Amino acid sequence: MDSVTQTIVNYIEQTDVTNREDLLSVARIAFLDYLASLAPAEDEPAVQDLARFVGDDKALYYGFASHYLDFDDAQANLAGHFSTVLYSALLAVLEPTDTWHDFLRAYIIGAELEGIIGSLINPAHRTQGWHSTGTVGVIGAAAAIGALRGLHGESLAQLLSLAATQSAGMFFQSGTDGKPLHAGLAARNGVWAYELLKHTSLTTSTKPFDPERGWFNTIGNITVTSNDIASRWLVPGQLIEPGLWMKVHPYCSAAICGAEAAEVVAHRIYTSSSYVSKHYNVSPDAEEQGKRRLCATPDPLPVLANTEKKEKCNLCNASGLFLWDDIDRVTVHFPPGADAALRYTLPSTGREGQFSIEYVVYQVLAYGAVQDELFKIDTIDQSIRDYMSRIERVYDLPKVSQSERITKVTVTLKNGDAFTETVNNPKGSPKNPLNLEDIRIKLGLTLKADQIDRIMEAFTNTDRVEPFLQTLRGEGVLHV
Repeated sequence: MDSVTQTIVNYIEQTDVTNREDLLSVARIAFLDYLASLAPAEDEPAVQDLARFVGDDKALYYGFASHYLDFDDAQANLAGHFSTVLYSALLAVLEPTDTWHDFLRAYIIGAELEGIIGSLINPAHRTQGWHSTGTVGVIGAAAAIGALRGLHGESLAQLLSLAATQSAGMFFQSGTDGKPLHAGLAARNGVWAYELLKHTSLTTSTKPFDPERGWFNTIGNITVTSNDIASRWLVPGQLIEPGLWMKVHPYCSAAICGAEAAEVVAHRIYTSSSYVSKHYNVSPDAEEQGKRRLCATPDPLPVLANTEKKEKCNLCNASGLFLWDDIDRVTVHFPPGADAALRYTLPSTGREGQFSIEYVVYQVLAYGAVQDELFKIDTIDQSIRDYMSRIERVYDLPKVSQSERITKVTVTLKNGDAFTETVNNPKGSPKNPLNLEDIRIKLGLTLKADQIDRIMEAFTNTDRVEPFLQTLRGEGVLHV
């Protein structure tokens, strides 16, 4: 066993999170968010087709379904998605006696290894076109499985080795079913590696991370030492720093800051003196009454709105106006390279639109808020593409660290008025995280209130994972 692999094996074996409630609390929220991302996807035709094809392959199904809508969490160091792979793999190898503590510990270990690997290979890995949810996710899945099932020493090294040699996933699949398939394959391949070791006499290399010819050198063309791992392990933990980005809408997390900035700008335009006067022909004394009319219809997810800004409303639905009639151009400002994941500037389908800041900003300015159903349409109308062509990306914000995100949106109206907003900690970001009530609302997009109550009660009142899963199945969630 080489020194780097030995270090990773030692940390997987020795990690104790008993006194790390900070990590455990994030892991709990992440699991509920994972379920809230999985549940609405289970009725999607492609998800149902895959379920019929793969049969009882839980890992592949759960990974594909939980990432299908791109509603699941993401992490900056990884430049990919933790929970869709890790929880899918862990659910597939779960045993009836497994406790919540052991289940969450395994998730934390898998996430820690993935985040550290991501911090070492990115941004080059991402810019080369790899999708780390697939390439790194399978290694994290193996680490999590090894931790849950109590593998040690060379057996654990061989598990990591079999997983590492199955690294795959390329970012050209964004906007297609190939992208969520990466998550499913990563989870499945981690489980497959474990089953090969458990049920066969196959052996494999115990030097997957050898500095000279191992995974880091092959995939990333970099040399990694034992200290690179040891100095980062749970200091303070990848779930804490840089932390998880959780979503309130199903689109790429690279667009979250821009979406919220567009919401603030839209609200500011609709309630500005010039706009109210133009469209309602009111005197300045009646301006406040006009503003109240514009906010008559609340955001359908008020708890998820940005509470640090002005109160959000679904402005267009409330006013009957169409802001794009008055827009001359929109500028979305990024730091250099920060929009790499948003690869479509003029998407032709709703799926592609999940990876387009233009499509997200178009929706916010057209409707006052993102409309989730628009990510499901087969063809985006040409008139909408014409509006999106007024949106320009520029790269005039200072470069930020890999763990930070910031976006500015400037909307210039035809009368010359300009409105701008900059956002770096939107709702769902590590510094403005979703809480348990937010997750309840996200679950409520699919489940009824009484179902959520029963699920939450089972989640908080069971020591083992299996009774909770039985409750989920009884409520019609987790169909495999």
